Amino acid sequence: MEKPKLIFTRYLYAIDEVMLTLLVSLLNKSEKSLFWAYELYYSGCEKEVFNLLWKIYFDFYYTLNPSFYDYFAKKHKEWNKLPRGIERDKIINMIISNLLIRPHNFDIFLLKQIPKNFDIDLEIPIQNQNTKESIPVTIIDEWLNTNNYLNIAEYVLHQCKENQLDQLLEHIIYYFKFKNSKIEHKVKKNINIIKVESRTLILAYIMLQFSILNGLTMGKKLYIIVEENEVTPFETVYSDYDSSFYPYKILPKVCLYSIDEDNYLSLFKLTRNNSSINIRDAYINHWEYYASYSPVWRERINKHKGTINHETRKIDFPDDDSFEEFYDAFNYETDEQKAETQNKSIQPILNKRTWAHYYEENKKNGLFIPDPEYLEELTTVEY
Repeated sequence: MEKPKLIFTRYLYAIDEVMLTLLVSLLNKSEKSLFWAYELYYSGCEKEVFNLLWKIYFDFYYTLNPSFYDYFAKKHKEWNKLPRGIERDKIINMIISNLLIRPHNFDIFLLKQIPKNFDIDLEIPIQNQNTKESIPVTIIDEWLNTNNYLNIAEYVLHQCKENQLDQLLEHIIYYFKFKNSKIEHKVKKNINIIKVESRTLILAYIMLQFSILNGLTMGKKLYIIVEENEVTPFETVYSDYDSSFYPYKILPKVCLYSIDEDNYLSLFKLTRNNSSINIRDAYINHWEYYASYSPVWRERINKHKGTINHETRKIDFPDDDSFEEFYDAFNYETDEQKAETQNKSIQPILNKRTWAHYYEENKKNGLFIPDPEYLEELTTVEY
């Protein structure tokens, strides 16, 4: 059976909401982003963390921090080679901490979201529309010359045919070399550890060149060093019967922050908003079922010979001993937790913000100024 869209992390947050809260925390320059990153990481979603951070980097940071690419790629490769342990785990802290000190903008993010959510008519004459032979060079140059970022984004992301992307990129590189031959005109290749679409890379390269031509301030080439003791607070906490630290005491201790403390999640499409999902019921009565689809919980359940029962949305165990061993270690007793603890994971998502307001908070450092009507009509976006 296909896994449910709602999946709980090690400490029973919804995975999709943790990812979005990590994004928002980074953009808000909050060190809480370390907590959210490790909540994903120690839930067994290690590759997903890296994929998300690469996506965030290209959507928000790349055009002002192109040199960070080499640092990020180097650390990612190191992580792949290191054995499991604190040295490996601290690389996540290093990437997060170094993003926190860097400037960002919303250029690439909005240039992806607006064409995705609205119809952008490029009005390319029939004789200039894509053929197998050529891209509409004259029209592309017109967009570039007039800084028509939205038309450029629509063409790069949706209109250019797949077999013409190389030709498009070659022309774009030639165009910017002519504009400024002194700057480096090298496109970062999508090496196999990076899960970023080639169309996003091309758009990011274009906006990087415009950022340089327009004299935007680039992030400094400074890098924070992280010590092992800066990682250990985020490691997974287990119960200890010898010291009377029972499983039900874990969540109040480890759930440090509420999933939507600053009310940003209403800007995004959330799994909990699916009509078939009742997140409170899932958390109170069926947390084991929804947690079983995250790697850390799947490993724990398998260790105790548990199997998923889709009809009851429970975990079945072959005998009483296996049942007791599992719950002796992991019975978080979600139904008995105080409302304060429960709401760290399942608080109501309040509609207190709009994309227009969020843009106003983050419009510095960028080039693209979206039409206010787009922002007013933009409700929830998928990220």
